[in-house]
Amino acid sequence: MYKTRKEFLKEIMKLTGIKSMKEADRVAQVVIGLIKARIGPDLSGEVVKQVPPDLGRGWENIALPSEALEMQEMMSEMEEIGEDPAPHKETLPPEYG
Repeated sequence: MYKTRKEFLKEIMKLTGIKSMKEADRVAQVVIGLIKARIGPDLSGEVVKQVPPDLGRGWENIALPSEALEMQEMMSEMEEIGEDPAPHKETLPPEYG
């Protein structure tokens, strides 16, 4: 079992041939978001309880695909009307765990 997001992302890189941590993180976020959408909030909360804290925080911070799409739509609308979007808040440390 992986204890940190960094270990988890390194394994994704190894298994997929992905060269960058950032790209591995994006793949992990998409896949975990899809899993979260399928299993629902109750089981998703149980996952958080069963994994090491760093992985649990990462799991909790990943948006469901519908939430991510809503955010993208909102950002596009803000750009169209000329509003400046709020600055992006980094949810993962730069070293990924």
